[in-house]
Amino acid sequence: MNLLESKVIQTQIEKEIFIDKISNIELGNINYPDNNSSFYEFMVGLDLIRIRENEFYGTEKRYFGIRTTVDFQSITVFEPFQQSIFAVKNEQEKQAAIELIEYLLIESPNFKRLVKKLINTIKQTNVVCEKEIKELKTKLELLEKLLEIRYEDVKIAFQSKIA
Repeated sequence: MNLLESKVIQTQIEKEIFIDKISNIELGNINYPDNNSSFYEFMVGLDLIRIRENEFYGTEKRYFGIRTTVDFQSITVFEPFQQSIFAVKNEQEKQAAIELIEYLLIESPNFKRLVKKLINTIKQTNVVCEKEIKELKTKLELLEKLLEIRYEDVKIAFQSKIA
């Protein structure tokens, strides 16, 4: 039997269920440091199953952002402007979302498999110019750092950010 790991966020209206599978996790929108910001930022999307009154109510993709310094010494989880995993939640429900994020970043074997898959894809990419080489090298460093996250590395910040 193949059992799947799942996490449930119980809200006042419904249950939001995350099933830990690679297909339910998305990494994207990597922003690099520039004149306006000295951070790397990217979004993590999670497919959540919604159950209301013990009935299937559909699925929904919810996001949170990760911001890290150029030297990868500080990792902050932030709330995006749209489709936030923290949206319309009270403090107790937000705490459950934080626990889900911590599980995903630190313990989830499927998140780590997804990151390793992205690393292998980048390593096999053919690049032609120096700018692409630098960008891919930086992306590799960022992804490799994600494999080493510990609880004490992560801070949660409830500040809105446009995704």
